[in-house]
Formats: sequence, C-alpha cells, structure tokens
Amino acid sequence: MTKEANKTTVLVVDDHPAIRSTMLDILSEEGFSADQAKNGAEALSKCQENEFDFVLMDVQMPELNGIEVLSEIRKSKQTKSRFIFFSAYSVPELEEQALALGSYAFLRKPIKVEKILSLIRDKRGIPVLVHLEDDHMRTCLGNLLKDQGYQVIETNDLDNALIQLRQIDYAFLIYDSDSPGMEQEALTSTIRSLKSETICIKTNEDEKAIEVIEKISFLSEQKSKNSGSYEF
Repeated sequence: MTKEANKTTVLVVDDHPAIRSTMLDILSEEGFSADQAKNGAEALSKCQENEFDFVLMDVQMPELNGIEVLSEIRKSKQTKSRFIFFSAYSVPELEEQALALGSYAFLRKPIKVEKILSLIRDKRGIPVLVHLEDDHMRTCLGNLLKDQGYQVIETNDLDNALIQLRQIDYAFLIYDSDSPGMEQEALTSTIRSLKSETICIKTNEDEKAIEVIEKISFLSEQKSKNSGSYEF
C-alpha cells in the first residue's frame, strides 16, 4: 500500500468481510486511506511492510490474535502504528495486555463508528509535558505516550519545565506528587498565570505508567466537553 500524501492511513483487520467492507467505505468517505487484512498473520505482514497511522483490529483473530500481532510489532520496532482494538466479549486479561503494549484504545462491539472516527481525528499529536525526576519512570511513561501518538517532551529540570509551559500550550503536565511543594506550586502557579487550560496530573513511583495513560485518555474526553485548567 502506497501512503498517500497528507492522508491518515488505516488498516482494518477483521475476519468478517462485511465489517471490513463497511469500515473501508466509511473511512474512505471520511478522507482516510484504508487497507484491510482478514487475519492476524496478514495484518502482521502488512504492518511490517507499511507504516499505518492506525490499525483497527478485532482482538480475537484467526492465526494470530491482536495481542500477538502488536507484541511482534513492538519487538521489531518497525512501526509506531496506533492500535485500536475491539472485541465482542469482555476479556480483562487481553485488555490489560493490550494497554501494557501501548494500544491506543480497547473498545467493545458493536463498533461505534463515531467513537473510532473521533479517536483517529481528535487525539493525534496531543502535547504532553512529562516532568519527573526518576529517569526510568520518565522514559517509560514518555515512550508509552509516544507509542499512542502523543507529542511528548520529557524533562527532569524545573527551570526547563517552566520555560516549556510558557512557550507551549500543553494539554497535560505530568509531575511527581512527591516532589517538593515549592516546585509543585511553581508549576501550577505558572499555568494559572498564563490562564492555560493545561491539565495537571500528579503521579509517583508507586503508580503504573498504564494507569497514568488511562487518566489522560479519560481526561482527554472530558476536556473536549469542558474547558478549564484543573488537577487530577
């Protein structure tokens, strides 16, 4: 598949031809460049050959399931495609594995087309500032966010974080709840003085990176409905 200039590319993976056909028609009408795969093995092959922006995939597929496909792709580091999984059943184990691998979303069938289109249109390139002292925690969280399509700046320096906040209107600021109170106040007061809508998210070494990303995903939807700066 040749990537068309300035078009978002989407791979639709489902073992039901009717679902693939319907999704391809909808995506094409919305201006996206879409391709299809009928099973996990074909999806893996196409993802290794092409740099899709998004992969829409039923998590329970023949030959290779969605988790196995995403795992292989992450190992090879050949693509940063954002995976949106859907399933007809509630399978917490698969959902946890998908999130741990950096999936973009995990949805239940029946497929809500508007939800998928919203994810593709509205959550690309959301800017996030990660200000954490711990190198491992900062890098791990930053990489997971990048895998899901966020624009991420990482820093462990307070002065640099303050400069970033003054120069760029970040959607989210993530900082350590265990950092000195004066540092936290400097960050939040800067946001208030700029009358920014940046959402502040506190975290610490006891919280999993996946849990922070779940907060961001939830708050992204809330922010689209209600403007204003607040902490979480």
